Amino acid sequence: MFVGSLAVIILASTLPNVTTNDNTKSAGTLDGNVLTLELRAGTGAWQPQGEDGQAITIEAFGEGVSPLSIPAPLIRVSEGTEVAASVRNDLTTTLRVHGFCERGLPSCTPLDIPAGETRQTRFKSGPAGTYFYWATSMGMPLQFRGAGDTQLSGAFIVDPPGGTAPDRVFVITEWTSLTRAELMALAGQTDPGAAFLKLRPDVMFLINGRAWPHTERLQYRLAEAVRWRVINLSTQVHPMHLHGFYFDVDSLGDFARDNRFAPEQKPSVVTQVMQPGTTMALTWKPEREGNWLFHCHVMTHVSPTLHVDESRKAADAHGGHHANFGMTGMVLGVTVVGSPAARRAPRGDATPAPRRLTLVMQTEEKRFGDAPAYGFILDDATAQSRHVPVPGPRLVLARGEPVEITLVNRLPEATAIHWHGMELESYYDGVHGWSGAGLRVTPLIEPGDSFVVRFTPPRTGTFMYHTHNHDHTQLASGLYGPMLVVEPGETFDEATDHVIVLGRNGPARGALTVINNEVAPDFVWKAGALHRLRLINITPGEILSVTLQTADGPVTWHPLTKDGAPVPPERCKPGPAKQLIAVGETYDFEFRTPPGRQTLWLEVRTPAGKWHAQGRVFVR
Repeated sequence: MFVGSLAVIILASTLPNVTTNDNTKSAGTLDGNVLTLELRAGTGAWQPQGEDGQAITIEAFGEGVSPLSIPAPLIRVSEGTEVAASVRNDLTTTLRVHGFCERGLPSCTPLDIPAGETRQTRFKSGPAGTYFYWATSMGMPLQFRGAGDTQLSGAFIVDPPGGTAPDRVFVITEWTSLTRAELMALAGQTDPGAAFLKLRPDVMFLINGRAWPHTERLQYRLAEAVRWRVINLSTQVHPMHLHGFYFDVDSLGDFARDNRFAPEQKPSVVTQVMQPGTTMALTWKPEREGNWLFHCHVMTHVSPTLHVDESRKAADAHGGHHANFGMTGMVLGVTVVGSPAARRAPRGDATPAPRRLTLVMQTEEKRFGDAPAYGFILDDATAQSRHVPVPGPRLVLARGEPVEITLVNRLPEATAIHWHGMELESYYDGVHGWSGAGLRVTPLIEPGDSFVVRFTPPRTGTFMYHTHNHDHTQLASGLYGPMLVVEPGETFDEATDHVIVLGRNGPARGALTVINNEVAPDFVWKAGALHRLRLINITPGEILSVTLQTADGPVTWHPLTKDGAPVPPERCKPGPAKQLIAVGETYDFEFRTPPGRQTLWLEVRTPAGKWHAQGRVFVR
């Protein structure tokens, strides 16, 4: 739970309440083709963790005399609408407002409003798309806002003429305890991210002004078309992951532009990375009943037990098997309910008997210095060792063939396992206290207990399984593994099919990102052959750059899939073998090795170029 400073709490108790905004009602008054809008910026008391949570002092926007709200009031107009805006600054410092300008133009001049004054502006909407506006009372850029002014942000949606199908708007924000002086110091750093961690601020990550379990619960019917717009107005990168279903990315944009994909070019994914100051429109269709999640896959953004520097903090007060235990922050809960017309017909008696596997979860002492490994052992006729492999055993499944996996917990603590990217029944999805429906809800797997998971993979591709307990020790210590789905009758060929899992080598602070749990692994690949590379990122939260190269630079590879789905035709072209991959993403590529002997290098770095790991590939 967040604990603010005493001074902030006392001040908050004397201020008017700030409400949360679900972004379902547009602000302003429309008269013909002109939207008249009156906003004010002020200070209020905000309770992001619900009515019983702690109140903190925050700056926010409100409409007219209405209460201040987080996010700021939604501005939604049709393309071609003229916006006549008036903004009053009730703060004690000058307010700089960005985004009150026509979209699609090369520049947008901010609006500076001295304390206690009002400014008017008038502009046309610009082209249809998902945009935003934001402000700062500290004079800081979007990626360095902190403390009081982090919530001065709102959605600006421009609909095409004639409107759009019903959709929902979700604005991602964060609150940090950083002061103006600390923010100024960060802005001057060559590596502001590392400097940010050293400051160890309090941080909350939010969707529409709330943190789980207080975020809105969404409900849809089977086969209903679901349309969302997501806007990242935080300072952090967020890989947004949908459980149980693929979603189509309709458009990606930013402050000024919205780039829509042609129908045949829409990426179909389960995880989409959102940089600070970016927007996304997406569509998905619920195909199975039950409870599901949409959340950021960076552990510190959803874990109640970690600070941003991964040090421990007090756990959520809720305990046991409840969904509140083990999650906070950027999480949305989605419930899909049935519709008789949309239900699928029963499979009947022709369903083949499932393939049965047993995964035993246990520890291996002093694997990472004094710390143990947490991992999986495939307990079947092929098991050769009681050594705990990290990553976990490679599960090779067949499309359309049922599988039954018994999870046996020999760990010293409870856990839950998520089958990332798999389209399966909600009860087996692995979110304890949430997955399932009604009284049939997925339990935590307690030490000494077991849990049986059943599903039938509907498509081929590269997936993963991992702990969903949002516990840094469990994930960084090896409680994850690759899961591959091939065509029926197809044999997995280790000589030409290579699984590259990026994880963390232990739970210690400063632990490295590793390739298949090695900092410098060696590979031997067959010369003159067509190879498949399957990249998986299941680190606690890293965004990484993977390059396959010779001494002369990257080789050429051919993109195949993203998250198990074929990449759109425009991206399915040979190119340099370099890929950014965020936690929760998988990518597949083809690469043909030269006919002679050669040495390649598989490098893993940060996007800024900081080295993490390097594997040698001997082509023979």
